[in-house]
Amino acid sequence: MKKEHEEEERINAAESVDPNEVPEVVKEEKDDKPAALNIRTTIIIAIIIMAIIYAIYELMTRN
Repeated sequence: MKKEHEEEERINAAESVDPNEVPEVVKEEKDDKPAALNIRTTIIIAIIIMAIIYAIYELMTRN
């Protein structure tokens, strides 16, 4: 019974889980705003490339 109780206390190899405490990974990470901007830019570029490919495909199939 003691082993089951110990496993319940340890979640994701953490000794104790405090819902009010911020994980260490969050404290160590820098601001994620530049990454969010990069994702937005990448999606816009991908949409533009797909539109160009679609336009070329349409022009080729009309002839």
